[in-house]
Amino acid sequence: MIAVVLGFGVALTYGTADFFGGLASSRGRAAIIVLWSQMVGLLGIALVAPVAGGRPVLRDMVAGGTAGIVGLSGLILFYRALSGGRMAVVAPTSAVAAAIVPVTAGLVGGEHLDTLGVLGMVVALVGVVLVSSGEGNAAGRVTTRSVGADAGLALAAGVAFGVVFAILGSVGRDSGVWPVLAQRGVSVTVLAVVLLASRTLELPPPGTRTKACAAGLLDTSANALFVLAARQGDLAVAGVLGSLYPVATVVLASRVLREHIRLVQVAGIILAVAGATLLAT
Repeated sequence: MIAVVLGFGVALTYGTADFFGGLASSRGRAAIIVLWSQMVGLLGIALVAPVAGGRPVLRDMVAGGTAGIVGLSGLILFYRALSGGRMAVVAPTSAVAAAIVPVTAGLVGGEHLDTLGVLGMVVALVGVVLVSSGEGNAAGRVTTRSVGADAGLALAAGVAFGVVFAILGSVGRDSGVWPVLAQRGVSVTVLAVVLLASRTLELPPPGTRTKACAAGLLDTSANALFVLAARQGDLAVAGVLGSLYPVATVVLASRVLREHIRLVQVAGIILAVAGATLLAT
């Protein structure tokens, strides 16, 4: 049950982080928004890691650094997709791919789910697919990119997120959240070097910095929660529960940005929650 609660926490924090990241990336360059948010996340996890227990094991730190590079690529692609203005399409599309990778890794690694667990996974993923059928356009913006282009970017980002899930789910129990610190440290360093080399390093536009900070803190918190969830239960289950983050994103987009939620999306949200409930049992 602890793993289930943590899994829901992962979905909530990831979904809220994506919402704030989407708001910020709609008014600034994706790479700049990502760097700003990652720096804030790095500061937050640097304060937490020493008091959260565990120790920096070399193998797990290397794994965290690898996750940092992969996740950085996925996050830039994701924010680029969000800048097209369709939160209700981008977030769920990425979530489907993000769920498949850790589920596959967990089952290949020897995890076993009974019939109820498999049914819960299928129902949850079908729900996420239905949620992705939205047509909302954030803040009413008109974009020249097609829905297909945004979905393609979101799909690639989701695969990257799924790989990050699989990597973080494999770290040892005695490493605490130090791998997440390594993840953030590598991603910030790599992106800062790239932007400096290309002479494109700059501050985010006014009005986006607070949102980028919120996105960074929440995203880093979600990664730490996922590490804990995978340790308490199966990687496959943690991956599916974590992939429910579009529900939070879509609900926030509806309530705050007045994006329209279609009836089929409501059905998708219900199925996603029902599938997660089956997994919880």
